[in-house]
Amino acid sequence: CIQQITLAYVESRLFMAEASANANNTSDWDDPLEDEVLRAEQLEVLSNLGRCRYQDTAQHIMKHFDDTQRIGSQGSMPQALFGKKMTWLVYMMGALVGGHASTKASRADTECAPTHVVNGELAGRVFRLVNLTDQQPSPPESLELAYLYFLEQFRKVYIGEHAKQVVQQQVSERLATVLGLEDENAVLGLLVNKIGKNLQHRYSLEPVIKKTLALFHELAAGINIVHTSDRSPHLIVSGRLLLKNDMVKYILSNHAAREFGFLTHGLTYGKYRTMYYHTLGKLLFMDIRDNRDSFDKFMEPQSHILNTLWQQSCAGPQALGQESCKGPLIGLCRDLRGICQACTGCEAYGMLFEWLVDNPKNPASSRVTLFSRALDAWSNDPEVTTPLLKFMAEFVHNKAQRITFDQSSPNGILLFREASTILVTYAMRILQRTQFTDMYVEKYKGIGVTLDMFSHALHGNYTNFGVFELYSDNSLSKSMALALQMCLAIPLQELNAHLKALKPYYYFLELATRSHMPKVVELEPVMLTTLMQSVEEGLLSFETSVSMQCCAAVDNVVSFFHQQAAKKSRSTSEQERVLRFMSEAPRCLQNILNVMLQLVMTGTFSSTWSISRPLLGLVLLQPDYFMQLKEQLVQTQIEERRPKLRDCFNDLMSGVENSLCTKNKDHFTRNLYNFAQTGGPCLDSGERWRGRPLRGQRRVGAPRGSPPSPPAGAALGVMRRAPAPR
Repeated sequence: CIQQITLAYVESRLFMAEASANANNTSDWDDPLEDEVLRAEQLEVLSNLGRCRYQDTAQHIMKHFDDTQRIGSQGSMPQALFGKKMTWLVYMMGALVGGHASTKASRADTECAPTHVVNGELAGRVFRLVNLTDQQPSPPESLELAYLYFLEQFRKVYIGEHAKQVVQQQVSERLATVLGLEDENAVLGLLVNKIGKNLQHRYSLEPVIKKTLALFHELAAGINIVHTSDRSPHLIVSGRLLLKNDMVKYILSNHAAREFGFLTHGLTYGKYRTMYYHTLGKLLFMDIRDNRDSFDKFMEPQSHILNTLWQQSCAGPQALGQESCKGPLIGLCRDLRGICQACTGCEAYGMLFEWLVDNPKNPASSRVTLFSRALDAWSNDPEVTTPLLKFMAEFVHNKAQRITFDQSSPNGILLFREASTILVTYAMRILQRTQFTDMYVEKYKGIGVTLDMFSHALHGNYTNFGVFELYSDNSLSKSMALALQMCLAIPLQELNAHLKALKPYYYFLELATRSHMPKVVELEPVMLTTLMQSVEEGLLSFETSVSMQCCAAVDNVVSFFHQQAAKKSRSTSEQERVLRFMSEAPRCLQNILNVMLQLVMTGTFSSTWSISRPLLGLVLLQPDYFMQLKEQLVQTQIEERRPKLRDCFNDLMSGVENSLCTKNKDHFTRNLYNFAQTGGPCLDSGERWRGRPLRGQRRVGAPRGSPPSPPAGAALGVMRRAPAPR
């Protein structure tokens, strides 16, 4: 019987609580209360089992809960055992509630008490226990985490019940009635009050603060489509429900008060400040819309800190570089980043922009310049530079088209110039520095965030870059040159090892080659070759976004090269640089052509369309090498396969013209798709997966880029690159 299995499962969890609470226990097993993944798996099992006879299972757990609480209150149970058992019981109650919230009640359940009544009885016991333990100075961390798990599951029930009250005003028994509360808003108050008390009193428990803020954010940002009993869908925005709660109103009015101890608990809690202000920002903008007075009032604590630091910066970098300025500066960057993340519309972003750029007619006197001054003073301290750069990366990011300025406004140029100043300040310091304790933390992470910021500024679509060259403003050229130098400062091995943090490297290269190739080709051929080698490695990445960006970067480069090589008019500086590169580093593009062709033949690239665009340009730029490579690949096959593979190559170029127009690219894409389907099967499975090209299988003593010599009868293979763990 499923019910017997369910009850036995419940009893086994309580037995585990007794075993783990026993100090003399020497059993070699993992305690699920200490392992979040294992615990989640076991609660999922109970969640599914409990759906069979929900009320009977709930009554069994509630009986254990009442008995354990009674014995514990009498002092007849060791405190450690009491804490373990109550923790498991709260977790199991949450699993029951969460598992039954999205399912229809069975016939046996409908003949008994309604589901929301059972949920109310479960919740009532947990909330009463919460009130008792909130009076204790230091309850067990595991029990606090169990409360938060239950609240997250209960939130799903509450949203559903609130939807029913929206449609059905007359209900015999409401969830609020079972809990002894006036209405559903009071039910929400139970959740929010626990969140508020955790932020005020449980900040020493980092996992508790993390999950508390995650629950708070989910409540503020949650949008649920709930189907009521008449099957009609209703949209419930839980953030609007929060705005009616007194605790939420208190937090919004006193968000920087010292009673929220996690704000000043230490620098390691910085990321939680960002999450906190992201949530508050969502609620704020949901409430005030475009009311600037309300926004300025909310920002008063940040204004005070910013003005104080601004006055310090006016006295010089040494004054701003004092240790007393470090904590407030980091906190300000964390807070502003969270608020900026909450700016999802142009009205909200406009208020934040005007709050920072308070003197647009004299940009040097605007408060936003504080961050470039602070970066100058703290350039060697990643505890300051990382949150500062992350804030600026968010501030210049035009996500959801939130940055929209008037046609006659200079704000887009001002915003880009500030991002350029930040990049130049940081790049000049980091490129000159030679001594590092931790290369990743002190150098590569900062470079990754800086490139991310610059990429957002380049792709923001709020700046006309032609203005800079027209009016002899070097902001773009200088920042672009330094960004490329930062890319060159990352060795290829380190780029592969820290790919997660350095993904902006490839995004920046794609954007730089798309719209700013004349500045890219100003690099010396050896430097441009280094960048293209990193792109070649990126093509082999298992990260789809990286490989796609590398395809786009190669397409941008070869399109520019083809355009310059095809010019019949008088020679230009760009044309001379392109011809110089192709003459001094011919192997560079040949290597990429080789890799791309093998990716197609081995079927290891996910998008034929994406790789076909750059591949056509490479073939047209290097027709002789393509023919040489084709013959080499044909000759590596056994005799009976050679004619078929040669026909596949001939079909690949059938009808293809010496042009990179869209029509010709589309025609080549169709040919390449057919080639991938017919050319790959010409190689058997062993031949298709035989090592990485142009590395281990290059001939001894052969220069880089020369055609490799595989074993007789074997085609070259490709091994995709997975990011190395740090």
